[in-house]
Amino acid sequence: MPARSIPVANGLRMLFDKALAEGGQLVDGYVHLPSSVGNGFIKLVSIEPGLLLTIHRYYLQEETVVERLAEQNQAERLLVSFQSFDPALSAAGHLSTAQLASTSIAFRTVLPAHTLIFFVGLVVEKAVLAYWLGNPQAGPLGLFTDQQPRLVEALLTPEIQAALQDIATLRPANELNVLFYRIKVQELLYWLFQELAQRSIDGSRALHSTDVARIFQVRAALLSSLDNPPSLAQLAQSAGMGQTKLKQLFHQVFGSSPYAYYQVARLQQAKRLLAQWSVSEVGHQLGYTNLGHFAQLFKRQYGLTPKRYKAALVIRDTH
Repeated sequence: MPARSIPVANGLRMLFDKALAEGGQLVDGYVHLPSSVGNGFIKLVSIEPGLLLTIHRYYLQEETVVERLAEQNQAERLLVSFQSFDPALSAAGHLSTAQLASTSIAFRTVLPAHTLIFFVGLVVEKAVLAYWLGNPQAGPLGLFTDQQPRLVEALLTPEIQAALQDIATLRPANELNVLFYRIKVQELLYWLFQELAQRSIDGSRALHSTDVARIFQVRAALLSSLDNPPSLAQLAQSAGMGQTKLKQLFHQVFGSSPYAYYQVARLQQAKRLLAQWSVSEVGHQLGYTNLGHFAQLFKRQYGLTPKRYKAALVIRDTH
C-alpha cells in the first residue's frame, strides 16, 4: 500500500487540522485519531507568544510521509522536533532522534505504520530561546545567528526520552497545564542543547534542501543494511557528492561519522532482536563474526553484555 503523504505548509498544525477533517474527536484539547487513520492523539498547545507545541502519540494504519515545505520569510523562527519510536522490530530503520532546523529548509519525515510513535514538535522564535538562555548566541543558537538554512540532529538521550514520556501522557483539562508544558519544553530543550553543545560548530556550512535530502538518503542506506553496510565510496556515489563533502555534511547534521552512526544503529537493532533471538543468532543476523567483539561493543554502549541484557528481558517479561 503506498505511503500517505501529508503536505505541511505551515508546520505540524496542518497535521492536527487533517486529523480533525477526517473525523477525529476533539476532547480536552486532544484530537483522537479516527480508526481509519490510526489509534492515538494529537494535541496543539500555544504556550506563549512565539512558542507553539504539538504532541503526537499514536499508531498509524499506514506509513505516513510528513512533508514540511520551506518558509521564505521566517528567519527568526526555528523548528524543533523529537521523534521517539518503540523498541519493537517494526521500528527497525527508524532511530529515535531530536532535530533543530531553520524553517527555510524543506524536509520530509517518514512515520512508520503499526509502531508506537511519540512525536513532539515545537515552532519557537529565536527571541524566546535567547531570553531563556540569556544570550542570543548561547549553545546551539550560535549555529543559527545568520540567515543561512541549517539543520542538526541528535539521537535521543535517556533524559530526553523520560521528558517525552511525561509530555506525551494524556492530561485532563486544567488551568495549570500551560505551566506544565512550558516547564517540560524547557527540560527537553535543556537536554537537547546539552547534547548539541558537545559538538564543534567550526566550519559548519549552510544547507540547501537538496543537501538535506541527500544526506538523509545516505542515512537511510546505512540503516537499510545493518549486516553489511555500503562503503563510503558507494554512499557518495549514490548521493551524487564527493566523499569529503559527504563526511563533512554527515558529521555536521548527525554529529558523527557515517561509520560511527552505523555502529550505534546496529547496536540498537541488536537490542530489538534480543527480545526474540539468542545472542549468537542476533550476532549472526547483524554480521558480527566475532561474538566477543559484539559483546564488548554492546556493553560499552548499554552497560550490559547482550547475554545479561537478554536475561533482564526474560525476568521482566515473567513478572
